[in-house]
Formats: sequence, structure tokens, C-alpha cells
Amino acid sequence: MKETDKPEEKEEESAQMAEGKALPLTIFANAPGMVFRYMLGEDGQHTLPFISGQCLNVLGVAVETLQTTPALFMDIVLPEDRESLRRSRERSAADLITWNWEGRLWIESFHDVKWVSLRASPRREKGIGVIWEGIIINITQSRLRETELKESHERLREVSAHVLAAREHERIRIAQEIHDDLGGNLTAIKIDLDWLGRHLSDDDAVLLEKIRTIDQLVDRTIDSIRRMSRDLRPGIMDFGIVAAIEWEAGEFSKRLGIPCEVAWTEEDIELEQDAAVAVFRIFQEALTNIAKHGRATHVWVRLAANAAEEQSQGQLELEVRDNGWGIASSDTEKFNSFGIRGMIERAGLLDGKLTVSGAPGQGTTVRLVIPLTPRQEQGALTIQ
Repeated sequence: MKETDKPEEKEEESAQMAEGKALPLTIFANAPGMVFRYMLGEDGQHTLPFISGQCLNVLGVAVETLQTTPALFMDIVLPEDRESLRRSRERSAADLITWNWEGRLWIESFHDVKWVSLRASPRREKGIGVIWEGIIINITQSRLRETELKESHERLREVSAHVLAAREHERIRIAQEIHDDLGGNLTAIKIDLDWLGRHLSDDDAVLLEKIRTIDQLVDRTIDSIRRMSRDLRPGIMDFGIVAAIEWEAGEFSKRLGIPCEVAWTEEDIELEQDAAVAVFRIFQEALTNIAKHGRATHVWVRLAANAAEEQSQGQLELEVRDNGWGIASSDTEKFNSFGIRGMIERAGLLDGKLTVSGAPGQGTTVRLVIPLTPRQEQGALTIQ
């Protein structure tokens, strides 16, 4: 047996480590934070046998002061973060897993709040207790950058929501003007053509034929106006999202001759107006992509409302599946995939998620999931 393997020397080494004497101080001279050894004794006493010289910079407290009063660390933690610190320490001590914690400290000497990250590895020493060795690092700057980035994303979200809302308002305005102005004028033209036809004699065959030709042109124009008005703002939306989805699927089938089966779990699914518009536009875009790229011969649509459980929120699910050529994962990430990106953006504005999956030759599935009661906050898409 080597000299260092003697039981009495092992006990002495453990005692030295518990007292902080065995730590090579040169290792911690340039550490990015405050290195420490923290001990929770079997008698419940808290001690800090070792604290590196970065203590003053990180915590605003002198090494001697903190070692004399270890409870001072908990005192400078903001009250709302103390419970998470206790829980993380208790879990680490009970299971001997790494002690990970991030929280805020009030640094009196700086009159400011700092974010710190604590990481420490525990071990249990018989007759001593649980000993942690780790480091506390100032992460204030990274937290500030995270906050700024989050605020920037939120501002972009608000701008996107405003743009989409303005677009929907413009669609409604144009649809109303087309219906009221152009539709009214064309109806008046038909009335005048009818009057002319009744006041011309049978000898004016050329003029009568011309009137019939113009009347047919007016009828086709009226049909086009009705179709454009429906595309801009379908009146069927007033009857709910289920009716709107079913109607749009029927129009798709009539235009392209592709069967489009719709299944739903409820006859009427209550959605706020902004959510209903977003879901309908996403569905329209999914069908448009099938018409342009899918080369499908059949489309299946599923609309389901999952009731909220006690601890979770209810969800609306829309799934559009086809048997066409399919899509590669790389295609969904292309910069010019504006249709898919637009669907994802609309879903995100309602705190939802949209996924596009499939494989070449195996069809494509578009799946949308949104909360049944989206958050009402500044920047949410609102259509009045």
C-alpha cells in the first residue's frame, strides 16, 4: 500500500478539502467568476470554507464578510428568486446532481440588479455532509441581450400583426366597393340593355344580337365580380369556420375536379374573428399549394376541436393532406417559399404552430394547431 493510501491520511485530506485548504489557488486567479466551496453540514449548518477573490466583483461582498456570514448570499438574492434557489439546492443535495441556478441579486455597492449563473458539483462526505464546488458567473449582459432580442421579436410580431390586419381591412374594403359600385353599375347596365331590347323592333336583328352579346358579357363580368368578392372576403365566414372550410373545399373541387373530403368533430367551433380569418387564409394557401405543385388526385381535410383539460388549454387542429408528389424538407426552408412562410407567420401570431411534412412521391400534410382562446394582447391580429 502506498503512503497516500493510508486511511488516516485520506481522512486528513478530506478534512483539508472541507476546510478549503487543498484547493490550488493559482487555478482560480483568472477564473471568469467566483469559485467557491459550499458545505451543508449534517447538523444543518451552512459554511463557505473557500471563496475566490472574485467575490467582491461578482457579489459586491468581501470574502471575509461572506465567509463569516454565509446567509448573506441568500439575503442579496431578490425575494422572488429565493425559492427557486432553495429548491435547486435541495434537489442537488438529495440526488447528488449538478446544482444549476440562474437568478437576480441586489448589489448594494452598485445600487443595481445583477443576473448570475451558479453551477456546482456535489458530493457527500461521511461525517461532514454535502459539499459543493462550483462557480458563480455574472451573466447580466447576456440576459440584457436576451431581453432586447425578445423585445425586438415582439415588436416585429406587432408589426406583422398590424400588416396582416391592414391587409384584411383592405380586402374587406375592396370587396365591398366591387360589390356595391361595380356590381350596381353592371346591374344598371343590364336593366338598360333589357329596356333597349324591348323597345327595338324585330327588324333590328343586328342590334338585338349585339344587345344579347353585351348582356352575356355583363353576366360573365358579374360572375367574375362575385367570385373576386368571395375570394377577398367570403360571406360564408359569417357562418363559422366549419362552414367556411367546407365551402372553400367545395369550390376547390369544382374548379380543379379534385375530390376534397372534409371531416370535422363539431358542427360549430367557436373562434374569435381574427383566429377564424387566419385559419381560413392558411387553408386557402394550403389548397393553392396543392393546385400549383401537388399534382394530387385527392385531398383530405380534418378539422378538430380538442376540449381543454383542467391544466391545459383547448386546441383547434386543421390538417390538410394530399396524395400528390410530396415535398422535401429542404423545400420548406427555401428563401422564396413565401406561401409556407406566410402560413407559419399567421399561425405564430395566434400562438400556434404549423408544420409541413411529406416525402417525394408520398404526398404532403399541412398541420395547424392553435389555442382555442388565443392571447389577447397588444399586437394580436384583430379584424373589425
